[in-house]
Amino acid sequence: MKAIRVVALWLVIGACGGGGGGGGGQSEAPPPPPPNATFELSGAAQVNESDNPLVEISLVLDRPARETISAPLTITGTATRDYDYAASGKNLSVAPGETSASIEIDIYRDFEAEGDETITLELGTLTGDAVFTGSRLLSLEIVDGKGPVALKSLEEFEPDREDISLFPAYYEVTENSVDFGIAVWNFSERTTRLGVDYSTDIDFAENVESLGQIDVEAVEFDLDPFAFPFIPHGFSIPLDGLRTDTAYYIRAYLDEPPASFAELEADGNASYLGFATDANGKVRTRCQVSERVPDPSGDDPLFSEQWHLVNTGQSAFSDSGGVSGADLDMRQAIDDGASGTGVKLAIIDTGLEICHPDLAANIVQGESYNFAFANMPGATEDDPFNHDVMGDHGTSVAGVAGASAANGLGGRGVAAKVGLIGYNVGFSVSEENESDMLKALGSSESMPNSASVDIFNMSWGTAVPSGNSSEDFVRLFKHGTSTLRGGLGAVYIKAAGNAFEECLHSHPLNREVGCLGSNTDPDQNLPYTVSIGGFNASDRKSSYSSAGANLWVVAPSGEEGQDAPAIITTDQQGAAIGYNLDPRNQLTVDHALNPDGDYVSAFGGTSSAAPATAGVVALLLEAEPALSWRDVKHLLAVSARKIDPDITASRAAFKGHPYIAQHAWLTNGAGYNFHNWYGFGAISVDAALDLAASHVPMSLGTFTESDWFDDAPAMDESLTIPDADGAGITRSVAISGLPETANIEAVVLEISAEHIYPIELGVTLTSPSGMPSVVNAPFNAVFEGFRDLQSWQLMSNAFYGESPNGDWTLNVVDLVAEDTGEVTSWRLKFYYGEHGDGAAKP
Repeated sequence: MKAIRVVALWLVIGACGGGGGGGGGQSEAPPPPPPNATFELSGAAQVNESDNPLVEISLVLDRPARETISAPLTITGTATRDYDYAASGKNLSVAPGETSASIEIDIYRDFEAEGDETITLELGTLTGDAVFTGSRLLSLEIVDGKGPVALKSLEEFEPDREDISLFPAYYEVTENSVDFGIAVWNFSERTTRLGVDYSTDIDFAENVESLGQIDVEAVEFDLDPFAFPFIPHGFSIPLDGLRTDTAYYIRAYLDEPPASFAELEADGNASYLGFATDANGKVRTRCQVSERVPDPSGDDPLFSEQWHLVNTGQSAFSDSGGVSGADLDMRQAIDDGASGTGVKLAIIDTGLEICHPDLAANIVQGESYNFAFANMPGATEDDPFNHDVMGDHGTSVAGVAGASAANGLGGRGVAAKVGLIGYNVGFSVSEENESDMLKALGSSESMPNSASVDIFNMSWGTAVPSGNSSEDFVRLFKHGTSTLRGGLGAVYIKAAGNAFEECLHSHPLNREVGCLGSNTDPDQNLPYTVSIGGFNASDRKSSYSSAGANLWVVAPSGEEGQDAPAIITTDQQGAAIGYNLDPRNQLTVDHALNPDGDYVSAFGGTSSAAPATAGVVALLLEAEPALSWRDVKHLLAVSARKIDPDITASRAAFKGHPYIAQHAWLTNGAGYNFHNWYGFGAISVDAALDLAASHVPMSLGTFTESDWFDDAPAMDESLTIPDADGAGITRSVAISGLPETANIEAVVLEISAEHIYPIELGVTLTSPSGMPSVVNAPFNAVFEGFRDLQSWQLMSNAFYGESPNGDWTLNVVDLVAEDTGEVTSWRLKFYYGEHGDGAAKP
């Protein structure tokens, strides 16, 4: 025991004595001085309200705190807290070991004329071991933003653009003439004059024949758009006396003719049509085989400029270049020779030149169909030729997806050996040709045999207020996805739309959320169609690409082709024919790479993003033929690239209540990234093909459509929507009874509201995981001139992979004063599967 005590004593002495026994030891080191503290404001002392800024206010130490150091904050000024701004705290507290603490001042962007305002922050007495230096007062000046903003009420609504415009109403070919109609919208206060000419010169400098001029009186505006008196004025060009083998151009204009075709402005005051005669002087209604012969050993001379395939920063004949890597990410697929061989792709459009030298090798012989052949002299049922010489949309669409590769001609398609089929469904997509559309989309086994198609490309659309897909189309898509491809289901690719900037009476938020939402196309609120948006060569959303919660992914579509790259693709054959005449096209017939005028560098719109995606799907089905339509969608979502990752939320305050009109990128409860501009992101071909190799086909479980959930009291009560208030009305409903293993593949909200002007409404749905989805962005221009939401079905893909069970929350806001309304009912439907271990994971 004693020995132990001695040792212990020695240890203590040794520790205290510094290791010696001789006289006096060293004195203790003095403690370090307390940290110095300052009160700081991040950034400038003046901010713009319109920037929606977050300002950081900090207590900063020059060395780590030894103990907690804190001080209260007093916030005053002319700005009102929780109305003009929000503060994330009322004191600043630095924890031991830390050097700073901060709060955020969230400056609300609003649209009120308030004048400039100030926020004054005063730091109170510090507690803890610190020495304060500097000023305890900070002042922040807020420069007032734009305001006030008010849309015209429904009673005040009237067309813009000088209230006058024209558009083609019909365009027909007979045995002896070309007949067409021009309708004029004139709600101005004056008479306008409609003039129509035709010529063999696109600039109408010579050989001009007038078809007359007509005075069009102004008419009274009617709030019911279906009552607009669009009675077309008919014109006819006799074929007798026309030159043979010649292109003729028709122009219709209001008041004064355009100075030239190159100076034509898209202002609604002029429109061009055209046709070509054959060797007999009749209208050319069949594809004429080119004298040019592909060279199987040749390269594709335009491939190096096709940025959407491999982007190296090239200009694609525009005035500026793109960003390297802003493309389909398919370098490995190209090197590996992926081609879409054995896959059939139908182009449902207004035509397709099946004898085009860069498309002919991929045309599935005898399977194309022209639904208008019986009413077009000289046409045949198996040639979907478009007689209008001002550009054939279907021919350019087909080239994006499946132009041949390594043939010495033009560029190449995404899937350079996919089997192409063209279905010409007519001059426009309308109720009149709905029967033809159904036959073209997989419901027919003869004339045409569309049931044999694997992928359908739909580069067209419409916008309908509160519009839902017809029962016939719903049945068609269910049939196509459940029975075609031997039960694996056909894949329906749909262009999202080009209406992001198409507003008549816009609000500042439209610049961020868009004008016409992609959900205004009824067929894009169905889980059977894959809605495709567009991005440009700078790796951001194409300026025109419509946005919405129903988007799946985005693909390259570019811009207009003059200032910035568009898409290079096939064009109607001939130097005097096609989109190559477009003033924005800089790959003209004067260019050595396009002397015959068979290509164009100014094609774009989501019309090009859709066939690019269709080509990608062909590559997937070539690599893994057992993939179902749902497997394809799943692989595109999982492999998508997060584009424009730093995009911020679109926020504003109304009556002091912040509202998010569009969220930044969010990650849902199943790990999927989603954004209303981009869906799950930009297509990555190589990543999708890599995932497809390990993904187990049919591993997503049985595709199930739930009943409507509409029996909760909260879903059937009238809910008054607060006027001009960012908080809106919120209701929640508990969903139960669906399988606990269910994984959402789409959610559809059906909502009805009585509101004199529903353009003011924003609708957000939030899942049990807390994932919000703006299913109808406010100021959706589809409601300009319309009232009420009538059982509108809105689909969101943002909840993909989550569980449907739990509390779902609906929020509806009205963001403009005066017009008021109420939600009268809402209900939910879920489409789901059970994603097994063999399914690719995000």
